[in-house]
Amino acid sequence: MVDDDKLLLFDVSNSDDTDIVFIEQFVQSVIGFSSQYGSDVSISYTAYNIIGKPSKFPDYGDFPQAFVMRTYGKWWNEAPSRTLPFMPQSLGKIISQDFIDLLFEEAVYPFRVSVYETYNPGSVVRIWAADHENHWRLLWEGEPQKVDHTPMIFSPVIETINSPTRLLRLEFDHSHLEYYTELDAVLLVGTKEPIVNAETHQVPSHDLIVPPVGKLTSQILQHNIHNIPPQIDIPNSIVNFLEEELPQLLKGTGEVGQVLSTFNKVTLSTGAESFDILPDETVLKIFGYLSLLSLCRCAQVSRRFHDLATDSQLYTELNLKVYWYCVTATALRSVSKQCLYLQKLDLSWCGDFNHIISEDFIDFIEECGGHLTHLRLNCCKFADNYCAMKVAEKCKNLKELCLRSCHNITELGFQSLASLKNLQYLDLYRTFIDLGPLKAILKSSPQLKHINMGSCGHISNMDDVAQTLAAYNKELVSVDFWKTYSLTPVGVKALHKCQKLEEVDLGWCGGVGAPGDSFRSLATGCPCLRKLFLAALRSITDRDLEPFIEHCPALEQVDLMGGHSITSDICVKFLTRCNKLRLLDVSFCDQVQDSEVAYWRMVFPHVSVKRSFQHDILS
Repeated sequence: MVDDDKLLLFDVSNSDDTDIVFIEQFVQSVIGFSSQYGSDVSISYTAYNIIGKPSKFPDYGDFPQAFVMRTYGKWWNEAPSRTLPFMPQSLGKIISQDFIDLLFEEAVYPFRVSVYETYNPGSVVRIWAADHENHWRLLWEGEPQKVDHTPMIFSPVIETINSPTRLLRLEFDHSHLEYYTELDAVLLVGTKEPIVNAETHQVPSHDLIVPPVGKLTSQILQHNIHNIPPQIDIPNSIVNFLEEELPQLLKGTGEVGQVLSTFNKVTLSTGAESFDILPDETVLKIFGYLSLLSLCRCAQVSRRFHDLATDSQLYTELNLKVYWYCVTATALRSVSKQCLYLQKLDLSWCGDFNHIISEDFIDFIEECGGHLTHLRLNCCKFADNYCAMKVAEKCKNLKELCLRSCHNITELGFQSLASLKNLQYLDLYRTFIDLGPLKAILKSSPQLKHINMGSCGHISNMDDVAQTLAAYNKELVSVDFWKTYSLTPVGVKALHKCQKLEEVDLGWCGGVGAPGDSFRSLATGCPCLRKLFLAALRSITDRDLEPFIEHCPALEQVDLMGGHSITSDICVKFLTRCNKLRLLDVSFCDQVQDSEVAYWRMVFPHVSVKRSFQHDILS
């Protein structure tokens, strides 16, 4: 008997007349992801919809049976709650915002990965495979695509690896998309044995079976700080940096002329030797524009380069998220020697499968956490109560703390964070924080400006939280209640005391129901609102929205998706009277016609009017 989601795909004959059996498998389970549009108490738009065979493909459109991530486009990066990357020079050209980890039933040597995309395709930018020791290998990398409104099976030509896998990670960049991307399924095709030609010992060309969709970008090893290819010409790489990249980086800063005039006096043909005439301060300034990977390479050039490239002044910010695939406890211990004055640390996505455990992080914070002001631990499975307590003990100057999807922190750990008195940014998305610890944190954080409590299902009374914010957090700029079902009009009304609010997300807060006068209180009390998300508040009417048009002239982003009673009249008022409006989502607003949306897009080209749809090809 062959499992429905694991089928024999086809046989081919190898050169030694032995059959090669290709096995196709759909996803058996999801073991991790960074965000989802759905909630953990529902099946609509959740990551787990990617399990098994496609359920909608080749239909195209917005279907709740698909996997949908939380953001799209540029809008979240333009909102008041946006965060800036640490050590941005390490980011590279391809920047991913989300990931999902997929487990298959049987380990195979990967031959093809096919992603079934049913809405706004083109956001997959990396495909990884984990071997039996959970070391990650890059199968494919490429820039995001701009694709027409059509379903797509994305099957790039992947790199051959010498170990079987049953675990894939997909990374996504959806910053270019017009609306949410949706995935229906992922297919892994592979073999039980490596496919090797007996005479040439080469793997057969993928082009024989899979049409070429893309090519693997430059040498994978160049992305691994622990495996530097011996063929890299480090001196010439530095020369190229100085002659081509550095002038672009310094352009407009007033420093480029000073730096380049020094280089004009010497010939840079000998690479590192030409640096002998430069003082350490100048070299440090140049090194400050290098990524962590480049600094690691420079440290191997010479003793002087090593001393300068490991100088603690270069490590006040550290972004290890971009190197999540190779960050281990050993790497963390190694870099700790340079982090004596570390202020900003991003360890998001790092340390899965016990590559970093709680004790490793605690040791790092004990040694390097005394000056930390910003700490991001999003999706870090090693983060537990002991980690939280060490952060509370050691990082007294902490202003930003991001703990998205840190499920191993419970009441004890969150309660300890109430000792932090300087928090300004707190991200608790999809954590298990309870009402008591959250209120304690809010009461001890009078400078708090941003808080994300989206999908925090353990909070029993969100009205109590809103009232605590109103009483203790007068500096509040953004608040995210996304899919927190215990919020009611009582809590919404309380927020009017937070008069500096610029961003409020009440999306899918079903308890708000008919808001009564709570929206008027919010609008009159918070005239600086720039982002207002009211997605899936089914009962709101034009009358409920009028106060925002009257009192909030700075509105830039408005999401009314799923407002069944909203008419085109109120939409026109937003478009004509809110002069700064740039985004208006009227998807699934039954009283708004498609023809009206088309007209608004023509008359108001500066506003991105969103209108989701479904198109059943099979019906």
